[in-house]
Amino acid sequence: MAVDSADDDLSHYGSLREKDHTLLSLSSRDDAMLGQILQGSPIPTFVVNHKHLIVHWNRALEVISGFPAKTMIGTDQQWITFYPEPRPVLADLIIDDEKIERIRDLYEAVTPSTIIEDAYETEDFFPTMGENGRWLYFTAAPLRDETGRIVGAIETLQDVTDRKFAEMALRKHQDELEELINSRTTELTRVNEELSQYAYVVAHDLRSPLRAMRNYTDFLLEDFGSSAGEEQQVYFTGLKKALHQGELLVTDLLEYASVGRRETSFRPIDLGTLLHDTIDLMTLSEDADVIWNDSWPTVRGDYTLLKQVFQNLLSNAIKFNQANPKQITLGWRALNERECEVFIRDNGIGIDAKYYEHIFRMFQRLHTDNEYPGTGIGLAIIKKAITRLEGNIRIESMPGQGSTFFVTLPLAIMQESQ
Repeated sequence: MAVDSADDDLSHYGSLREKDHTLLSLSSRDDAMLGQILQGSPIPTFVVNHKHLIVHWNRALEVISGFPAKTMIGTDQQWITFYPEPRPVLADLIIDDEKIERIRDLYEAVTPSTIIEDAYETEDFFPTMGENGRWLYFTAAPLRDETGRIVGAIETLQDVTDRKFAEMALRKHQDELEELINSRTTELTRVNEELSQYAYVVAHDLRSPLRAMRNYTDFLLEDFGSSAGEEQQVYFTGLKKALHQGELLVTDLLEYASVGRRETSFRPIDLGTLLHDTIDLMTLSEDADVIWNDSWPTVRGDYTLLKQVFQNLLSNAIKFNQANPKQITLGWRALNERECEVFIRDNGIGIDAKYYEHIFRMFQRLHTDNEYPGTGIGLAIIKKAITRLEGNIRIESMPGQGSTFFVTLPLAIMQESQ
């Protein structure tokens, strides 16, 4: 729809004021200045007086609405731009000094302005505007005379259609991405469970042939050991060592698989009691000295998994340690109201920073079996157990200067207070 020029609008408004000079309780000079300001504004704006009659309808609003000022000024048809049938617009409700509850009956998402007293702002979709409808962000504020009486209201509009459609497209994409992630997570969980089950079955089934090989080896040693030559004795020794390594590997694989197979039972656990029980059950060498705090927090976790984690970490602190005495220090600190961090510090051989990530992977060993016997699964078991406990583990270490493992665990206090 074509619109007339701003000069025509002002002349039309001037003739209207000659007929009714009570449109707004402002002086002619102030009202004319207000009209010029609004006409020069790029923001679509209209003003209604206390009788709900339109007294200003600027050029920017003509463009966005398609209704020229000369057909709107002096009428109470402000609704026609936005709605298919008569109803109050936000400016009308402000003129009537409606309470926020009443305003929200018509504009659910409306909020009071944080800048202007008794003003409100909201956004909504108007399907009748334009070809495909428009999203508008709009504000309305009262106009008062020198006594504070409401003599009208001003409403401004902003076309936010592009932003809203972009937000909806982004939200749709996020929902689709979240659905995909959930689907992939479910599938990954299923695959991990199958792999864990497979590892358990394979490791379990390997026990029988390994046991048989050990028995046959013992039989051979019993029958031929005394008559075997030096070279044959070396073979027997190597065979027994290989069998022992295979049995250790099967045991560790079963332990790793069991972490994922057993159901995790979360409950409050006194960490001091758990560590005390763990150390008591371990056979520590005489040159090992454990230093620890008297006071410990109550964490939320699974008793068996936690015991497994700290037993393995303490064993490593002693195993990879050539100092005399071997000194292991246990302590903790609160990270926040939800988590604590437990540390296990030793004076052992230490680890180069470039291997920090590698050591938590399956079969990643930094030493030969002759240096330090093992399977390379121990820290992978610890990492998997801590993940099941909804915690985290990290390491700080330097070669020759010992290692400190930090274990983050959820506190039980937050769970009990929820």
